[in-house]
Amino acid sequence: MKSLTMFWISILIFISSPCVIHSQPPGILLPIKLKLHAIGPEDVAFNGKGEGPYTGVADGRILKYYNGKFIDFATTSPLRTKVICDGTNNTILQLICGRPLGLEFHPRTGDLYIADVNFGLLKVGPKGGLATQLAAGVNGIKFSFTNAVALDESTVYFVDSGLIFLTGNFTKIAQSGDTSGRLLKYEMETGRVTVVLRGLSGPAGLAISKDKTFLLISEFIAKKITKYIIKGPKANTTQTLLKLEGQPDNVKRATSGGYWVAVNILKPPQPQQLIPMTESIAVKFDRNGKILDRKNVTSAYPNSFSAYLEHFGKAYTGSLVPNFLGVYTLK
Repeated sequence: MKSLTMFWISILIFISSPCVIHSQPPGILLPIKLKLHAIGPEDVAFNGKGEGPYTGVADGRILKYYNGKFIDFATTSPLRTKVICDGTNNTILQLICGRPLGLEFHPRTGDLYIADVNFGLLKVGPKGGLATQLAAGVNGIKFSFTNAVALDESTVYFVDSGLIFLTGNFTKIAQSGDTSGRLLKYEMETGRVTVVLRGLSGPAGLAISKDKTFLLISEFIAKKITKYIIKGPKANTTQTLLKLEGQPDNVKRATSGGYWVAVNILKPPQPQQLIPMTESIAVKFDRNGKILDRKNVTSAYPNSFSAYLEHFGKAYTGSLVPNFLGVYTLK
């Protein structure tokens, strides 16, 4: 009897443990429709004044939410024309139209830094327009797949995910084992680009800590969050901060503290379905890798989940597939 009692006590302790966090819906979804025929709001950002959200879409535009609707804000390709590109979702045309992914504003200057798949690292001023290309490659070699971006005061960190990402096939990418991804940095004052880390397995998301002492890199293929120390006695070292059950995409610092990462748990493809179903989970964790919360957004994002940004009581969600940007009123 005593052993049975101890068994049930241990089960109750396990269930009530703060380390066991069940996945719950984040709240009420209020989708914001994008501009006509636009799809794929992959990343989400707000400027230093709290204006936005801003997002990049598949036809090469960066859109700004203003006065109750999305308007054109910026573009990344000097070859882009509205006639050819507006509303197109042809990946071949991205070489002409651009495809912005990572977005982050400089809090002091108001400049928006952009990672574009084909046009590398770019910058556009607070009023928008055609972005200026800052870097298209390093050491004379063009970037393969420029993705997420994060800012220090005078340094732009960004990732090159690797050629495998150009396939656009989630399953093929996830199973590839590719380790050609890199973390790079651009120095604003000199324009110099250097490789910080090599051998990353599908780096897809990037966030910098509030005190600017470390970076968090989500590795899509390796299913983990890597911590890279920028400053302090352990500077220039890395550690695996968090292992995940699925493929992580963008990682974002939350205004309430901690970080959120969008995780795709791939499911076997269904008959007559081109894109495999995913279970879409947002995972919140702290600077030490302790999981704090989980939110299940699969009902809204059954095929692709790319971003979860908690911003002053609401969560803004992105994906490569839909024609809306998600806004959740958090419980």
